[in-house]
Amino acid sequence: MTIESENVATLKEVYERWSGQKGVDNECWMEIMSDDISLDSLANGAPEMPFSARRSSKSEILDYLEGLTRDWDMVSFDMKDFIAQDDRVVAIGRVAWRHKTTGKVADTPKVDIWRFRDGKAVDFVEFYDTARAFAAATPGDK
Repeated sequence: MTIESENVATLKEVYERWSGQKGVDNECWMEIMSDDISLDSLANGAPEMPFSARRSSKSEILDYLEGLTRDWDMVSFDMKDFIAQDDRVVAIGRVAWRHKTTGKVADTPKVDIWRFRDGKAVDFVEFYDTARAFAAATPGDK
């Protein structure tokens, strides 16, 4: 098995596990991350999603995940396509989250870019429709 296929298999398993549990158990992510992992989110700590600020350690990413699941309920999380080259994997799919305060749903395409070192994730960048996420997090018309 190549490094690329190992990294893809790791991510597929974790995405399926997390999706199947509707984001309740964040431990699956902790198992694949190096201690010095970094995370960048397109929302970049915006007021509507303060948990999305840049993170630079495993414990900080756990805070990110806890903030996400504190404020949002997973409706669906379906990452279907995986493209790998060398130490990078790109996961492409669609996700939907319901904001717990507003009740509004953000349904958006999602792209995650991962980098691995020695079988552990060391870098993670996520892209999604921030306008939809911010709209769902903002009180007002549904």
